[in-house]
Amino acid sequence: MLASQELEVVIGLEVHVQLATRTKLFSGVTCAFGQEPNTQVDVVSLGLPGSLPVLNQRAVELAFRAGLALGCDLHLVSRFDRKHYGYPDLPKGYQISQYEAPYCTGGGVQIHTAQWGTRFIPLTRIHMEEDAGKLVHQERGPFSEVDLNRAGTPLIEIVSEPALRSPAEAHAYLSELRRILRWCGVGDCEMQEGSLRCDANVSIRPVGESRLGTKVEIKNLNSFRGIEASLAFEIEQQSALWRAGRYAEVVQATKLWDPDAKVTQVMRTKEEEADYRYFPDPDLPPVVVSQETLDAWRAALPELPAVRAQRFIADYDFSESLAGELTGECEVADYVEALIAAGAPPRLAANWTREEALRRHGGRGHAMSEASPVAALAEIIQLVDGGEVARVVAKEVLDECLDSGLPPREFFSQRGLIQVRDAGQLEAWIAQALADNPQVVADIEGGNHKALGRLVGATMKLSAGQGDPKAINAALRTRFGIDG
Repeated sequence: MLASQELEVVIGLEVHVQLATRTKLFSGVTCAFGQEPNTQVDVVSLGLPGSLPVLNQRAVELAFRAGLALGCDLHLVSRFDRKHYGYPDLPKGYQISQYEAPYCTGGGVQIHTAQWGTRFIPLTRIHMEEDAGKLVHQERGPFSEVDLNRAGTPLIEIVSEPALRSPAEAHAYLSELRRILRWCGVGDCEMQEGSLRCDANVSIRPVGESRLGTKVEIKNLNSFRGIEASLAFEIEQQSALWRAGRYAEVVQATKLWDPDAKVTQVMRTKEEEADYRYFPDPDLPPVVVSQETLDAWRAALPELPAVRAQRFIADYDFSESLAGELTGECEVADYVEALIAAGAPPRLAANWTREEALRRHGGRGHAMSEASPVAALAEIIQLVDGGEVARVVAKEVLDECLDSGLPPREFFSQRGLIQVRDAGQLEAWIAQALADNPQVVADIEGGNHKALGRLVGATMKLSAGQGDPKAINAALRTRFGIDG
């Protein structure tokens, strides 16, 4: 190996997604986030002798939904295996997972980055498994505490091929994967709550080499920033050893990312598959899904975000970036289309959703249609678009209007906010504005047409916001003989 050779980065991600079920994968105990330690446990979670697992059918449906959304090959028969390792947060001494016969193989995710353009990242497999518990290390003291609330929580593990070529691509892949899974209701994918976690496998090799280099696995990455930073650090470490002719010092290991020190640290040398002593779980029968059931799940799959974004571009003439933004969350896309169906012009529906509906939604914790009723907001947009209510006025009193429960036209009428278009009334306000601002008039007559805006503002102030700014602007342009 030559230190001067150009190097290629090889990254594969293993993404663990908590399924959006109320109860655990093999028992009826709940698995809600944020509960007191060890309050969501039962005999199955504790691994007590004689306890038997019973498969959560809702978890199976959500797992298959993920496979359908990602274009995978779904297998009607799959099996669970026992994966053995000895950790305090795994009372049974093994994890129930799928190994030899996963329910899902193939598929992939299409991503786009500035460096590499649009690429399809293939998947190796998706399998179902249960989560382990959590170790809580004391800041002071010699002990670690065990919280088994997460033990048995239903997960899918999505394993990509080693096809990613940079930390930026890893970020783009994970972002798009999260968008699809949230869109389809597979899981909420909140990294800060542990319902989306990522392990990254990274190595380097000379460009053109087909054989993989020595792989380092970085475990339990829980933020997009941490994923990019840890990969960049590890790539630089391995590349530096290569350039120094010391690549043989890279060993296959599992590492953890220290976000404070911004370094990866060895956790353990990497286990091989044989170390886990996989064998079929004797307490669980094969998972069998009929073709009719699979067809029904496929038919219930929503229009996927990438497809919807393209439809937004074609139907509403949205830009690619705007369509991508509006299809980041299914609820947002649904809300925009509901506004359009209620009569709001598409571009205005998009803008008011981004600027106002999302603001109200984020501050109130309700569904968007509850925080900002569609019919009311659509009527406000139409009043503004029709020139009956000034945009700035509508935005100032939007919360009051929507919270009042009154029809928007009635609300604005009661407060005297419907804009006056009567030529006689407008002319009176304009005449007063001209008389009050002789220097501005002189500036305009001297050729400074930009000063016209000051007169429009002065007229609006005299009208207490009731004048139609478009009509005022047009009247002033006529008055001064300004075209356009």
